[in-house]
Amino acid sequence: MTRNNHFLMGFIFFSFAITSLLNASSGKVEPTLFENLIGILVSSALIFSLIKGYLTVNKIWKRRKNEEVANSISIVAAMLGFAVGFPFLLNSIMITNDYFSAAKSVIALMLAFVFTMIGTGYYVDSNRGVGFITLLGRALNLERKESGDLISDMLRPKGARKIIDILTKLAAIDDDIAQEEIDLINQFTAKWNIDIPKLTAGKPDEVTNLVALKALVQSYLDEGPDTEVAEALVDLINMMAEADDEVTKEEAMAVAEFTGMIAHYVSSEKGGDMEMYEVNIVPQDDDQIGAVKELLPELDVVQDRGGRVFKVGRYFSEEYSEAVCSKYISIGLYSNSTKIKVDFSKES
Repeated sequence: MTRNNHFLMGFIFFSFAITSLLNASSGKVEPTLFENLIGILVSSALIFSLIKGYLTVNKIWKRRKNEEVANSISIVAAMLGFAVGFPFLLNSIMITNDYFSAAKSVIALMLAFVFTMIGTGYYVDSNRGVGFITLLGRALNLERKESGDLISDMLRPKGARKIIDILTKLAAIDDDIAQEEIDLINQFTAKWNIDIPKLTAGKPDEVTNLVALKALVQSYLDEGPDTEVAEALVDLINMMAEADDEVTKEEAMAVAEFTGMIAHYVSSEKGGDMEMYEVNIVPQDDDQIGAVKELLPELDVVQDRGGRVFKVGRYFSEEYSEAVCSKYISIGLYSNSTKIKVDFSKES
């Protein structure tokens, strides 16, 4: 007997049960007008339940052979439908004689039957020849493995994986990963149920690029985390820098800049202003203007402070802005850093 025939027999059985229940007499001789009205509403609700059940199954039925669809169904939830439906069905038939409720329980049992069959992967082509008990065991095992996913997602903060990436790259910024830094990272990966490659103390496999790390922090902030979580990241960054009881120059620069970035984000969300450092390249002649345009084609020369300048960008720490200036000075361009106050209520 084919799988479709199995389902058809089940459907006919449950349909027959509904028909039998609705044809049964409740024993009342002359119901009142109000009782008649309630009966009409209940009958309508039963019809709507049938339509709802059909539409629910219809949407997934043609996708029943898709393994991803089968895996997306909670087999435990589907089977719990039987545990809930049968007691209510027996109570409605044998005790309360409420046949409308009994019919609704039968519809719920039909849905439980359909979703259990699909959830086990019974209709998936690659499972042909595999016994139902085996399929059920596989589905229950998958459910066990994934049962904590929702809770973990609810408990861990938004952008948790990027936070771990930030901490990992920050640990390697001085070209040496300390065991204390690894322990701190592992503490949060375990808490948030995040899998990462195993870290080993010593020289990292990949050198951390400060510019790339800054872009990663900005990417995290662009996701719009809660300001409280963003502020807590400042503490995490400082803890990481101080984990091995030695704060290197690179770590101090990164911590200062990232702390400023997060403060900027929080200030933007809450309103207010803060001090920043604006880096400018001041060309000395037309040849240098041409050189800057070739080096940084996205920048335009502007008139500022009585002369022509290229505004490279704004930075949150003096150390980072001075490092940017040094890069341009080293290639023969005059560059300076100026402290400015930015009002985020006027900034886009």
